[in-house]
Amino acid sequence: MALILIIETSTTICSISLSYKNLLLKNINCYNLYFQHINRLHLFIIKILKSCNFEFLFLDAIAFNNGPGSYTSLKIGLAIAKGISYALNIPLISFQFQPSLKELYNNLLILIKDKYSQYNILYFEKKIFFNINKYYLFKLIKKNIIKTFFLYTRYDLYLELSNILKLKKINYYFINTKYFINIVYYKYKKHLFFKDKLYLKYNYI
Repeated sequence: MALILIIETSTTICSISLSYKNLLLKNINCYNLYFQHINRLHLFIIKILKSCNFEFLFLDAIAFNNGPGSYTSLKIGLAIAKGISYALNIPLISFQFQPSLKELYNNLLILIKDKYSQYNILYFEKKIFFNINKYYLFKLIKKNIIKTFFLYTRYDLYLELSNILKLKKINYYFINTKYFINIVYYKYKKHLFFKDKLYLKYNYI
């Protein structure tokens, strides 16, 4: 059996999924302007298990996003994942947003924004481009080369961009744990777990 709980807390968006192998059973997301993970994540975990008629003891592994993202948000996600892993003695799996999406999609743009700056990362024809300037970005959009945006970002940036994205009829997605089910299950099958749970290194913006 491979019942896996997946936690995502790297941005203001809080997302968790429950999967069996590579099948999504349930997904819960919270989109807001403020970081609410500490208040909601435990409740979401209890809710998602109850809605699928499972108990904590049924979990075979727990996965979490290892960054990049908000420093405090990542610490909260890691602490909860480690606590459940220790209590149930189940494997701990980590995944990273950018490499995971690169395997799932091509010709997409990721918008990342923290409190002080904004980063654009473009996956185009199996190449990676960082900090794309606006002129080049609009040129790609005009030529209908870029058709998918992943808003790995604070929710306020989405509010700024939503009208433009809808006008250009561009598909846009928020970070969501359901996009990482295949990656997490692959790591579970290959036993790519954290061996040392006492110290976890993570990335942050």
